[in-house]
Amino acid sequence: MNQNCLVLATLVRYQSMIRDTLEYTLERDTYDVAVYNTKKSAILAELENNTPLKSFIDQNGEKGEAFEKSIREMHETIYGDGSTILKVANDGLRVDHAQHLAIFKGVIPTHETIATLINGYIADAESKNIDVSEAKPAVVAEERFYRGVCFLTLANNLIKLFNDYNAARRESNGAESASSRFIGNDISEVIGLFNTVCNASRLTDERYWGAADKLNILVHYMTGRRTLPMGKGMGEAIREVQDSIQGYLREAETDFHAVVDPFMQQFINDVKAQQEADAAAAN
Repeated sequence: MNQNCLVLATLVRYQSMIRDTLEYTLERDTYDVAVYNTKKSAILAELENNTPLKSFIDQNGEKGEAFEKSIREMHETIYGDGSTILKVANDGLRVDHAQHLAIFKGVIPTHETIATLINGYIADAESKNIDVSEAKPAVVAEERFYRGVCFLTLANNLIKLFNDYNAARRESNGAESASSRFIGNDISEVIGLFNTVCNASRLTDERYWGAADKLNILVHYMTGRRTLPMGKGMGEAIREVQDSIQGYLREAETDFHAVVDPFMQQFINDVKAQQEADAAAAN
């Protein structure tokens, strides 16, 4: 693996850590505390050591400083010792599922900015006839998996908020209330984040866009921009979207492990070999 692909490997690995933070928007009985601790330390370690990400940040002046600040703020909000979202307790990791929106608003912009760095790096390398072909399949596989995870988690939250909104309207006899307006604002933010994920996509395959289009149509049904087909209820429309997203995500996750896992293992082997060579040379 050449030096340029090694750089891309570190960035893809960092993206994956950022993406995995979205697991805390999935309601589970338990969460792995060891994995939580690894992410908590590794996200900041990349900023505090001589890494490609830190180099990109340092080379980009005020934009780089702003990006580093946004990562640190995301980390403090979600992983910080004073976080009210994630907290290690005697019975394991506790997650406040009322704060999913804060996780989305931290993770999605951060991941998209790193994706922009990666694609800019690839474009610059190729313009100089530098071979980065070994890394490109991993970059695509990570993006497909990330966007599938976003679709799943955003759709879950959108559906819950939609049901909560309708319940709040029923409680007020169909009229708007302070509660329904509050929920409506959250719905707008989730839809905005979904649009961010779609607008930033560099994917062109039909499987990805099939899932994206179905979720977008569901958004239209929920917001009244499109009427449901004759004979179809909202419940059926929701199930169709969930099935589409889950099918796409299974495929994207399988592809991710088939492509990215061996790429990362090669990265680890090459770094280890270089460290051993440096140590031998020093001796």
